[in-house]
Amino acid sequence: MSDLNDFARRYIDAWNEAEAGARRTKIVELFAPDAVHYTPTREFHGHEQLEARFLEAYEQFVKPGEHVFRAVDNANGHHDAVRFNWEMLHLASGEVRGVGFDFIVLDKEGRIKSDHQFIDG
Repeated sequence: MSDLNDFARRYIDAWNEAEAGARRTKIVELFAPDAVHYTPTREFHGHEQLEARFLEAYEQFVKPGEHVFRAVDNANGHHDAVRFNWEMLHLASGEVRGVGFDFIVLDKEGRIKSDHQFIDG
């Protein structure tokens, strides 16, 4: 993978995607079919559960029109692993309302096989 910050932006774009078909396409392009996404309290396996997870976050944070997610340009990685930070911005003020960190392991095709999400606030 040549540009890890581009990868992080594409990943975050999927969380902001309004259209279900486009969101599904982004998930399929980013994640292996048997991928798993871990949060501190939950886990999601495969594309169907990932779609539900992304939709849930979209409806809670982005759809109401108050927030948007953005990647921080600090992605780095090695040996099929990538890590980066992200922020949740309040659209009206530009204030950062939440921050997090993802640690991702990629398969040989460069798709996500495991995604460990840490939410800092």
